[in-house]
Amino acid sequence: MKILKLLVIAFFASTLATSLVLTPAVKSQGGATEAPASFDDLTNGFTDQTTFNADRAAFEAREEKADGLGPIYNAQACVECHQNRVSGGVSQILEVRAGHNAPDGSFVPAPGGSLINSRSINTTIQERVPGGPHLAFVNNATQTSIVSFDIDAGVVNTMPDVPTTGHSFPAYSPDGSKIAFSASGNIWVVNNDGTNPNLITFEGTDFHPSWSPDGTKIAFSSARTGVAQIFTITPIGTEETNISNNSSFNDRMPTFSPDGTKIAFQRTSIVPGSVGKIFTMNANGSGQTAVTTGLGNDERPSYSPDGMSIAFSTNRDGNYEIYKILAIGGIATRLTNNAASDRNPSWAPDNSAIAFGSDRNAGMKIWAIGPDGSNPSQVNGNNDGGGDQPAYAKDSGDTIRTFRASPILVGLGFVECIADGTLLSIRDSQPVGMRGTAIEVDVTEAPDQTRIGRFGWKNSVATLLSFSAGAYLFEMGITSPLQPREQTSLGRSVAFADTVPDPEDTGGEEGHGEDVEAFTRFMRSTKAPPRNSAMVLNDATDPGSLLFDSLQCSVCHVRSITTAPVGSVINGGTFVVPLALGDKIIHPFSDFLLHDIGTGDGIVETNGELTRNKIRTAPLWGLRTRDKFMHDGGSSSAPSNSGAQSFTLNEAVLRHAGQATSSRTAYQALTALQRSQLIRFLKSL
Repeated sequence: MKILKLLVIAFFASTLATSLVLTPAVKSQGGATEAPASFDDLTNGFTDQTTFNADRAAFEAREEKADGLGPIYNAQACVECHQNRVSGGVSQILEVRAGHNAPDGSFVPAPGGSLINSRSINTTIQERVPGGPHLAFVNNATQTSIVSFDIDAGVVNTMPDVPTTGHSFPAYSPDGSKIAFSASGNIWVVNNDGTNPNLITFEGTDFHPSWSPDGTKIAFSSARTGVAQIFTITPIGTEETNISNNSSFNDRMPTFSPDGTKIAFQRTSIVPGSVGKIFTMNANGSGQTAVTTGLGNDERPSYSPDGMSIAFSTNRDGNYEIYKILAIGGIATRLTNNAASDRNPSWAPDNSAIAFGSDRNAGMKIWAIGPDGSNPSQVNGNNDGGGDQPAYAKDSGDTIRTFRASPILVGLGFVECIADGTLLSIRDSQPVGMRGTAIEVDVTEAPDQTRIGRFGWKNSVATLLSFSAGAYLFEMGITSPLQPREQTSLGRSVAFADTVPDPEDTGGEEGHGEDVEAFTRFMRSTKAPPRNSAMVLNDATDPGSLLFDSLQCSVCHVRSITTAPVGSVINGGTFVVPLALGDKIIHPFSDFLLHDIGTGDGIVETNGELTRNKIRTAPLWGLRTRDKFMHDGGSSSAPSNSGAQSFTLNEAVLRHAGQATSSRTAYQALTALQRSQLIRFLKSL
């Protein structure tokens, strides 16, 4: 069994009065030996050199369209992102992740996932960070799909998996992550990228969904009682309640006020020939009050962001136009005035515009005007299949954006073979204020099995086979038996551009894909990154090395860890630790745990909000081969970074905060000579 030993020594000098904490190291009871470490492109013994060379060639091979590349991707070869100094080393490549915060503060990824791919094989599906404002609307040319639109990302088909017709009246959830809509007279809820469609009503008479601002209710109109009434239901289809409950009228088109206390709706008498008027009521159905009066059919109310006014469409002047009125009633103001039919207004949550459907330009399209009726302009293109019944999302785009640096891959076979218990021992031995977080993640190749994550900046992956299959899909767009489904492009289906049948990587000795298995073998066969011994002759006496410990850097950047004993069964029972990787002492300068050091980028990948502001301790082995530092390559793009940067090692240390505040403060108290000594030590890694 491996034991974590944390040795503390007192170290005093006339120019330095800080405590010296020697390196935490996990050691084996048996005869553990040093792992081979070199940038020499030779196998560590896991495979023979011939196999290693062949696997490295697969790692370096350039993928083409005929191989299944893309349709969206970041690189054409693994080596493009992992290449300095040898194949599998670090890279200058930075990738982009994005999302936004929901009203309750939780993270919502960009449609299709937080990773924004930088390349594509077709320009119509090029990904960009969605900038907002987001609109969902009906493709009125076919009425078989709901599409969403934003200025930067373009049109996205969000409903590829709902095989029904009559799609109408989409409505975004408050956090923008889901869309409710009506199809074939029932209410559906689907993710904003079109996945996971759920049917929540089954009457065949249900239309016009609208989310409550807190996301707990959906109001809709239903004729299940014989007349149209306003009902509410939870987003999972429970607790249906008739709240308008007046059999003398047809009540339709509900919409919640921004504060959730009111619902505006259209009310029409059941007397034949009656026209609709805009009413409001309390969210529980009480206090039903008329807002509009007079001639014409008034419909589709939409609240202003402050809840003081309501936009609606009406034919009181002969053809349908957009009007607005105070929410308590009064004189209505006409906002559009032309021979076209302008209907179904939706007020932008930032008060920048009112969107609506209009046939003023050869068929129904989405148009927008200012809240005062000024500057009418067409929103979607003439080739987008038309558009009607627009609905704004409440968010203002994916405002959380960050870069991610490509990690070093050499030596990861040893990291994979660190026992879960070893990582937990490291965690439990750390001071409470600096203690890391271990998370369990799924083992893709072993269904229903989990393991402590250790790969990726959020520790979202636990095994190299899972890592290889995921990287092949998300970085190069190539599917395999472990990842058989293509990505979307911000929610759009990419099937039209994908000409190679899935899975694109097939075969392999274990059936996981020939290339995926080759990438995995290659990483397991690489040696650990070596030190530059010429810069630091003896860690026990080198002043920079001593400072590294005295500042408590080594509490998280753990110098030495011993891998699991030979013969240990890991990865959910799918891998046995071999002689080349077991009982090996490595020097990764990482605990492979998550910490909040004040640089969290706000991105959540797994385990919910737990990982939001936490980042895996960066392994410092191979640090001297990097020109960019920290998880984001020194970009300081995350909102929580407060403008700090880390393009130099000095800046990288100064950027530490949160659980590393005491270490940074101690570093700031060093003399210029001492700082240079520590930096020199770091450059030896």
